Amino acid sequence: MMRFPHVRHLLVAGIVALGLIFAGSAAAQQQAQAEIQELQQRLMQIQQQAVENNPQLQDQAEELESLVMRTMEDAGFDPEGGIARLEQIQADFQDESISDEERQGMMQEAQEIQADLQQGQQMALQDQEVIEAQEAFEENLMDAMRAEDPDTDELLARFEELRADMEQQQPAQ
Repeated sequence: MMRFPHVRHLLVAGIVALGLIFAGSAAAQQQAQAEIQELQQRLMQIQQQAVENNPQLQDQAEELESLVMRTMEDAGFDPEGGIARLEQIQADFQDESISDEERQGMMQEAQEIQADLQQGQQMALQDQEVIEAQEAFEENLMDAMRAEDPDTDELLARFEELRADMEQQQPAQ
């Protein structure tokens, strides 16, 4: 089971993140945003088909996840323990007998664990071996997506073009 969406769904995560940063009320911007969402959905479908039709991609994603986990552990992080604790907090949070104060404490603990996991993940993603494995996975994923749909590169180019246009229209923050 993949615990790091950036590993199995690198492309999807990027597309989703970019899609979420856009907002606006102008008709042209709304039209561009609708096209981005349509492109995003089509690209996600292509990616899903590519992964389903290429079990070696699933294996490669799992190997990449294991490498990221080992690299995090080597750096002093406890990703499995953190994930297990987050799952326990989530389960405990469903208990209606827990007071609001306890819920607040649980939420604080979950935020701290998430921040720690993100820090470890960021460190792991800077490791040369992880970078190389991630690049190989991305290349294989893109090849599989192109095999599923020859228009993949054009779709990505259009998505990137719209994303860049919308970013330019966003006011500086």
